Amino acid sequence: MLKDSDFVQNFISSQKNLMQYFGCDGDFYVRPLVESSWTVKNDDDFAILSYWDKNDKRIDAVVVKKGGKPMVYKKNDFTMIIGIDCVKLAFIFKTELER
Repeated sequence: MLKDSDFVQNFISSQKNLMQYFGCDGDFYVRPLVESSWTVKNDDDFAILSYWDKNDKRIDAVVVKKGGKPMVYKKNDFTMIIGIDCVKLAFIFKTELER
């Protein structure tokens, strides 16, 4: 059985590997949606990601831009899009560093 710290370290290592795979910085939450269909629509000011859940409900998110370009990373069979959506975040800290 894994120790508590192993679960956190495995997660951190996996996230770093994922960011290296796509060649980008990883300062965001990752939501795997590999079974969902999706599209990105661009206009001059905004890019909008639309994706559909398993009940065919459309969900929209604003795509983040960096240097005026939408943050869309394509690598082999996968595309990672950095967007802003209403999500719950899990902040993981070492307990001993609480102030």
